[in-house]
Amino acid sequence: MSEILDGRPALVVFGYDKCPNLCGLTQQAVASDLRKTGLSPSAYRALFVSIDPGETSEDAATARAEVATATDAADLSAWRFLTSADGSGAALATQAGIGFDRRPRINQYVHPIAVLALTPDGRISRVLPALTFEPRDLRLALVEASAGRLGSIADHVFLFCAGFDATKGQYTPAIWAAVKIGAVATALALAAMLVLLQRGRRT
Repeated sequence: MSEILDGRPALVVFGYDKCPNLCGLTQQAVASDLRKTGLSPSAYRALFVSIDPGETSEDAATARAEVATATDAADLSAWRFLTSADGSGAALATQAGIGFDRRPRINQYVHPIAVLALTPDGRISRVLPALTFEPRDLRLALVEASAGRLGSIADHVFLFCAGFDATKGQYTPAIWAAVKIGAVATALALAAMLVLLQRGRRT
């Protein structure tokens, strides 16, 4: 995993390439929203890890082609589609807390969908429920996972003052609004103090 991350934070989705349900939809949603984050694709990784040991590199190539329809070549360069005949993808999903159940009768897997943010050393820093995220959430998750390597001052202030609402699976804009109001109030109070000080000097 360290070779794949190569010192970058990452967003990870576990599933399988032939999934007829939400896997492909989640891939395309993440790809589309990552384009809107303003982050350089060279600064992060986006990983889709197959839990099906029967899937091959050809299956991964097909999934990659589908994701390409939701993004451009530059952003697609951040993506890696990983398969493993030895079942290591499934084992990794289990270690990450993603449970799944194979249904041989219908040749499908039943599993939850989530987007995991990884630090550059492979630790999980945040879990975003699938299809409830916005571009801002993906950006902030990567900024937070990067341990200060990514993001603007505003991003870091947001993370410091607002944080993540686990009940909604999103970074909380309501708190951020309160922070902005507080900042404006502080600026007005300082301005008022300066005016009073100037008046005091004149008398």
